[in-house]
Amino acid sequence: MRRRLYQRTALTLGKKKEELMMRLDRKLVVLRAEQDAVREEGEVNEALGARVAARVSVVARPPEASKYRNHVEEVGKITSLLLGLSGRLARAENALYGMPADHAERKILESKRDKLMDQLEEAKILKNNIDKRSVNMSAILAKYLNEEEFADYQHFINMKAKLIVDGREIQDKVKLGEEQLAALKEAID
Repeated sequence: MRRRLYQRTALTLGKKKEELMMRLDRKLVVLRAEQDAVREEGEVNEALGARVAARVSVVARPPEASKYRNHVEEVGKITSLLLGLSGRLARAENALYGMPADHAERKILESKRDKLMDQLEEAKILKNNIDKRSVNMSAILAKYLNEEEFADYQHFINMKAKLIVDGREIQDKVKLGEEQLAALKEAID
């Protein structure tokens, strides 16, 4: 009697794990399609940015065109930096969350977390400075670009940051899904 109950429970559990694996597989297919769409959208946006940069280099003075190129580069770098630091900080805090107070590595992790918090604050200050320069850059570009070209610039610069964030978010979800799938496969074997 007990053995049959155990076998039925094991079969049911195995079946549920298989169903969960299939759902995770489907979710990963959808996420990878989203990842491809974001990548393609990024390529289209970069092409728009290249057209704007070409126009700026024609109509603006060389120092202003150089400032523009630097600004575009800074927006991408600061967005990636903020995402990277936030992710590392979250992982450090998650590791600390379940760790006993007397654990040997706790002090090291707390130090790492504190350092990451400081770096994140510095990155936020840099982001604020870049945002201020963005206002100045918009004023400069408004002098040289017509309304449509200026709208293209605004769309490009806003989408650049958004697509970096979206891409990283989807990448993290794919990684998590792959880890969950691997853990399930290991549990079944």
